[in-house]
Amino acid sequence: MMACQEGNRSPKTDTEELADSSLIKAADSSSVAITDSTTATADTLLFSADKIIGRWIQPVPGVDKEMQGFHLRKDGTARSINMYTLVYEKWALQHDTLLLWNHSEGVKDTTTIIDTALIKELTDSTLVLFPVNAAEGYREKYTRQPDKKGGR
Repeated sequence: MMACQEGNRSPKTDTEELADSSLIKAADSSSVAITDSTTATADTLLFSADKIIGRWIQPVPGVDKEMQGFHLRKDGTARSINMYTLVYEKWALQHDTLLLWNHSEGVKDTTTIIDTALIKELTDSTLVLFPVNAAEGYREKYTRQPDKKGGR
């Protein structure tokens, strides 16, 4: 039955080949500017490094009386707060993205990892992060811990 149907088909012509959209080459759009303001907003958010410097803490999951977090210093170094196996080394801010270099202590593999998180909110007292590998809607909320000197 298939042979009869195939025999009735005419061979594809050159114009039919060109009409196949899978054969159309698309222009490289990686360098094209975005003009839609709602799309461009995510690419243009800027946060000041001065505003994010400080000690940021949150309750330890399951132990709400204990706090953990990180200390971002002016010189680009970072330190863990109450996280003894996770050691932060340095940090960087790129537009709306916080990068935290860290490694684990007390394990065989001490490879340096870069935690990457989008900053969803930043005020004088609150930092809300969305880790890029997290499930949609997940957020980590931190509160600024005053320095022992009373400042940031």
